Amino acid sequence: MDFTQFDSRAGAETAGRLHLKHPATGIPLYADEAHEQPCIVLVKGTEARSAQAAMRAARQAKLASGKTGEVADSTLEDLHADLVKSAVPLVSGFENILRGKDPATAADAEWFLNLNILNGQKDDFSFVVQVFEFASSRANYLGNGSKR
Repeated sequence: MDFTQFDSRAGAETAGRLHLKHPATGIPLYADEAHEQPCIVLVKGTEARSAQAAMRAARQAKLASGKTGEVADSTLEDLHADLVKSAVPLVSGFENILRGKDPATAADAEWFLNLNILNGQKDDFSFVVQVFEFASSRANYLGNGSKR
């Protein structure tokens, strides 16, 4: 059996297509009323070497700033800001998502991830949570290997 089919690190370098959910209801979002144009975020997996390098750099920058703080002193907004810094490198682009009248691009990742903030609820559908849940699921990047 060729085990290269299980190389989820390499697979995670190719962005997967996350169909966004409404941040309050969890209902899939579409750009049209006919539901033919899903609102998609192109997301690299957290196992990707490039993603790990970017997250490492973000962590090192935080350590260098001296603003590591205690978790007990952090607000949801602080946690959200840390998640956004880690998630920005995961976003490779968008489909059927506008920023005003213009199509969103990878350069709009931070704007997009800050449109709403995580709220600590069990069914939190904030965009940054959706990106991380998708990016951390190996099934979204691993090839179709044998089930046996």
